[in-house]
Amino acid sequence: MTPEAIQKKILSLHWEPWLKRPFFGFIMSTFVEGNSKKAFKAIGLTGWEYQSFLFSKGEWYQAEEVYEKTKPVVMQWLKHHSVKEISYRLEKSHLIWKQEILKLALMSDTDTCEKLERLYKIFREITTYVWAVHILEHFFTPMLHREVGKVIPKNINKFIGDASFPEKSNALEQMVEEYKKGIRTSVLAKKYGWMRARDGFSEPYTNREITSIARHALSQSKYQRPVIPKKLQHVFGEARELVYLRMLRMDVYFELMFCARPILKTVAKKFKIPFSQLKFYTINSLVAGEPKFYPADFSCFSLRDKIFFFGKPILDVWHTRGVDVLKGTIAQVGAATGRVKVVMSVGELHKVKQGDILVTYMTSPNFLPAMKLAKAYVTDEGGLTCHAAIVAREMKKPCIIGTKIATKVFKDGDMVEVDAYQGIIKKIEK
Repeated sequence: MTPEAIQKKILSLHWEPWLKRPFFGFIMSTFVEGNSKKAFKAIGLTGWEYQSFLFSKGEWYQAEEVYEKTKPVVMQWLKHHSVKEISYRLEKSHLIWKQEILKLALMSDTDTCEKLERLYKIFREITTYVWAVHILEHFFTPMLHREVGKVIPKNINKFIGDASFPEKSNALEQMVEEYKKGIRTSVLAKKYGWMRARDGFSEPYTNREITSIARHALSQSKYQRPVIPKKLQHVFGEARELVYLRMLRMDVYFELMFCARPILKTVAKKFKIPFSQLKFYTINSLVAGEPKFYPADFSCFSLRDKIFFFGKPILDVWHTRGVDVLKGTIAQVGAATGRVKVVMSVGELHKVKQGDILVTYMTSPNFLPAMKLAKAYVTDEGGLTCHAAIVAREMKKPCIIGTKIATKVFKDGDMVEVDAYQGIIKKIEK
């Protein structure tokens, strides 16, 4: 099948905007082969496959057809297995990968491209877990809603969000616990600074930022999980593990990407590329010794284990001109009026001032300083157990998620009303 024929097949699917991410050529190239049957079999998920993906101009797209052939396999797996099996395997692999990367960074007798090739293999393996979570959520979430609907008569979405709060700690919570025990900020910054670099190349947290985040987290009231009916305890055990796994897989990815920086900086030096610009080059081309540059608005798509890159957008289906009102899913009730600040990367967090309305594709732990200042949150994506929803409940701030196009509709300075009782965001003036 020629690349042209594959592109035609890809574009024939019914793609819809899915996830915005500040990813460039380097990160996207690590996804090569991670969605294949061979890759899933290697992590104990025989028969799973994410047949195709499409990424264009900083946005992931998804098509329902991609999941069709995998559905019987995954539904059967859910009957006989636990999400903890996947979490356990990833936790174990994380420790092995980290040690290997740290050793690679210290090896002076190993060729730079050889080190990079080994990194390439590690990150391809990590991306399989990224795809596994997407597949699980696609089938598990509707099943969860059906089961809860049989027992809980009203406010189903809120109950699911509250009851799915994970029992296991993520990296941010672990950092806060260590801060509470008196571990020095400089030590914590060295260990957890990578949490700020969730595009692979941004700068880490400073000592001062670590202190601010930890103090803020400690000032929040402790989360109280609702009483879960006996009939739902098993399904929510799985839900909590899935939420934890969702956070874990990207924590692992970006922590190891940060650990690999000494190697990546050597690669940049070898090819006379500024380190800050390395993100625009695909990892496979660097391994081959023939660096290929792709601009920020590049596109790529895959069909099974084949992936193709283009230096321009190939899909953009949203038309937002004239749209002043959006609906989304209520993650935390409330109402607020304020000026919009659209944040698409860590480098834009400084724009958010006290009382602003934070509009973004989705939040992550590095957004916490801005979330503390904002009056309300509006996101393009996210489920009821996403990071924005969890933080909104902790801070008791209005939050509407899953609008799909808020970052396209609203601009910095727009005055908006956020009605998180009705799930509506309305522009009231420019």
